[in-house]
Amino acid sequence: EDMSRFGRNYLEVGLYTEIRFPEMGVRFVAVNDGVDSERDDNDFTPFRNIINEWYAKDTSKKIRAVFRNKGLSGQRLSTNAPYGYTRDKEGKLLVDPEAAPVVVLIYQLCTEGNGPGKIARMLKERGIPTPGTLEFQRTGRTRHYHPEDPCRWTHDTVADILDQDAYLGQTTNFKTTRLSYKLKKVIQNPPEKRVVFENTHEAIIDRETWEQVRKVREQ
Repeated sequence: EDMSRFGRNYLEVGLYTEIRFPEMGVRFVAVNDGVDSERDDNDFTPFRNIINEWYAKDTSKKIRAVFRNKGLSGQRLSTNAPYGYTRDKEGKLLVDPEAAPVVVLIYQLCTEGNGPGKIARMLKERGIPTPGTLEFQRTGRTRHYHPEDPCRWTHDTVADILDQDAYLGQTTNFKTTRLSYKLKKVIQNPPEKRVVFENTHEAIIDRETWEQVRKVREQ
């Protein structure tokens, strides 16, 4: 359709249109921009690619600014409610009466010295549905649902729950970031770059239990 539909990274677009396609005998046409590799009047194309990237960069900056303002105002940036909570119409976290007791159980088992792997096995033995199974039962989404084993808890799932500070009743924003709008890799922000708002919703785990779990997890 046009050059921006092919890509907005001028380095990658240039690599293909200037080197890879000619090497492989590929004719490249961008209809709306009037680009045709068989013609010799494509001198402006590299500049068009740079303009397309500028647009992507500007859009990224505006989106980041919106999220930044939202995060600094105390609103939760994550669109998904942690296991143990649901969301109301305004996006505020509410305690899930079905899942919250499981969260309490997981923290209790950890304070007794059990690791995530052992806790996962214990939950499976008790026949407790996984977060993915619960999501399927409520919404029909199958992304984390395993119909052949609806109680298949994993080490990672339990570990994520044990590291989720939302259970203290607080909201922590800017936990992660990306180095550039060009890169999809997510990196963890250090504590000093995070913003914490306390008492934003009802807590499921008390501070004493949280600290005990931290000691167990460190060991």
